[in-house]
Amino acid sequence: MKYLYHEHTWPEIREAAQRKPVCVIPCGTVEQHGPHLPLSTDFITSGMISEQAVQKVAPNALLLPTVCYGFNEHHMDFPGTIAIPGQDFINYTASIGLSLARHGFDKILYVNGHGSNRPFLEIAAREVCNRTDAFAALVSWWSLIPKKVLDETLTSEMPGGVSHACELETSALLYLRPDLVDMSKAVKDQGFKPGRYMWRDLRVASPLVFNEQWSRFSTTGIQGDPTLATAEKGKILVEAAVDNLSSLLIELKEREFRPRVDHHAPGSWSSGRYE
Repeated sequence: MKYLYHEHTWPEIREAAQRKPVCVIPCGTVEQHGPHLPLSTDFITSGMISEQAVQKVAPNALLLPTVCYGFNEHHMDFPGTIAIPGQDFINYTASIGLSLARHGFDKILYVNGHGSNRPFLEIAAREVCNRTDAFAALVSWWSLIPKKVLDETLTSEMPGGVSHACELETSALLYLRPDLVDMSKAVKDQGFKPGRYMWRDLRVASPLVFNEQWSRFSTTGIQGDPTLATAEKGKILVEAAVDNLSSLLIELKEREFRPRVDHHAPGSWSSGRYE
């Protein structure tokens, strides 16, 4: 059975919607990832991890084409980065989910591969939930890797060592697309020094939520130590993410989401109309 949304005909999509699979939308970006990784790093990871997970659970999930561009103004001081304004990104990604809901799909998952997409994809998912009867949600692939696996696999200092073009991302690319990695150009760069309340690390979120122009603290575009990366580490990390994403998709497929109930009294203003 086909698992790629875009390989279906419209009658096949109409039929697929009756099965109520989870629609998976990988989202990444095109941005600098230091001198050793390609601009495509984030949409490669989200796309390939999503595809492997969907393959494992098909026909319980459908994979949509990857959204390759994201919110990225903070990397624009480095050549190659493509930046989409936040509201445009929200509107675009929400429209994908709204279209799916209109076709009868009621469970939609955005799988994120770019840290700065997170707040915008959360809003996009909420827009789908607010404007339709579908359930939409967001998950970043690295958040699906158990802490025990991260701690046993990664050796970068904590916090601040696993952030961007780092041991984690470089290991993932060495496993998924080694042809695109040039380890001879990988260097350690941790120009952003962690404080008591603010740091950059994908393993644990900083209490202070912030963002700033990357060139303020990095000369290479890296935050972390990619020299510690290996394909063996990448295999462990990616397979953990795929396994847990697969389990999440089955959980969403099997979960019952009850219909809304309007508890307003008759004659009150509700849903934009008087009862």
